[in-house]
Amino acid sequence: MIPKDSLLGNRITIVSILFLLALTSEGQYNGKKSLEGFLDTQFWLGLKVGVNYTQAFPETRNSGFSPIDYSSDSLQKNYDDFALPGAHVGLEMNFYHKGFSISFQPAYKRSRYQYNSMLNWRGANSGNRFETRYDVEQRLDLIELPLMLKYDIIRSGKIRPFVMVGGFHSRIASAQKDVEVTQIDYSSGTPLTSGGGNTTLGVKDSFRAFSGISGGVGVNLDYWNIRTVFEVNYKRSLSSATRQNVSQNELASFGEMSDEVFLRDINISLGFVFPFRFINSSLKAF
Repeated sequence: MIPKDSLLGNRITIVSILFLLALTSEGQYNGKKSLEGFLDTQFWLGLKVGVNYTQAFPETRNSGFSPIDYSSDSLQKNYDDFALPGAHVGLEMNFYHKGFSISFQPAYKRSRYQYNSMLNWRGANSGNRFETRYDVEQRLDLIELPLMLKYDIIRSGKIRPFVMVGGFHSRIASAQKDVEVTQIDYSSGTPLTSGGGNTTLGVKDSFRAFSGISGGVGVNLDYWNIRTVFEVNYKRSLSSATRQNVSQNELASFGEMSDEVFLRDINISLGFVFPFRFINSSLKAF
């Protein structure tokens, strides 16, 4: 026969063990739930740098000349698409919540594109011909203000690919045009090529602020409390980057006048961002 005191003691011990197990389970559940809640919302801040390639799309073509006896098509500029690399550097500020991020990415950006144009003079004799070729590199320094919405395709793990879409507004900080002039004389029967000189023009007044849309893909790599962001996006202006009827430059008398241009960019960027809300090593957020 087991004493009543022993039975009572055993019961108390069993109840105590069950109570402790319940507390432990509840603590583990709340800890896990707390961690998940912590990771649901986060602020990130850092730097980004990259390269860009620009396409200048002429919506309306302009010329300083009005041809009488030949087509104006011969005066059109020939643009090289995505030919010259530019660069950009700026900040990346992200607010993340449950897979979605609102990202503000102000940057200082240099865009470059090039084009050429040809002017011809023909005499009564078909052999009397003189050509002048203009090879132009246009540089734009911009203050760019993009606002993007990102969505993480994978929300867990160290590698998290994402897609993004948004818009931007760009303001002109400065603009320069480098022009190389080449002249070809056919009057002697054999074409004689000579350099017409190089010149650099300040043409900020020929450009204006413009806005557009953007979209792209990227991937986040998390380690420690640092996130590396690699992204590629395409930007397309919805308004013209050039002012119309502005021809105050040294080439105006030769018919050099800017087209109405819309800009399209391919941007490749690498960023390093840091969380505002740090997670200690025991939680092992990454």
